[in-house]
Amino acid sequence: MLLYILSKLCPDHPTRKSRLQPFQWQRLTGLYVNHRGGDCGPVAVKFMEMHLNNDPHPGMAGLTDKMVNEFRKKWAMEIYKDAVIPLYFPQ
Repeated sequence: MLLYILSKLCPDHPTRKSRLQPFQWQRLTGLYVNHRGGDCGPVAVKFMEMHLNNDPHPGMAGLTDKMVNEFRKKWAMEIYKDAVIPLYFPQ
């Protein structure tokens, strides 16, 4: 029964002309480029945070690997404090 319904609702031939166009993108210049594996999450979160705050100093172009290392340490400690410690010391 389900196959019959699907075959009636979803024909195997296209119902209209496809208007597909090639996808193009261009990287913004002057921003921090992450060349290390494993940093994409913290860097993406920091970019979003900075963008939401109107790109405060040092700005997205001013990020360095050293700063990203500090973000990772800070977030790791926050996760440990909020997720791991309560398992051992419930309040």
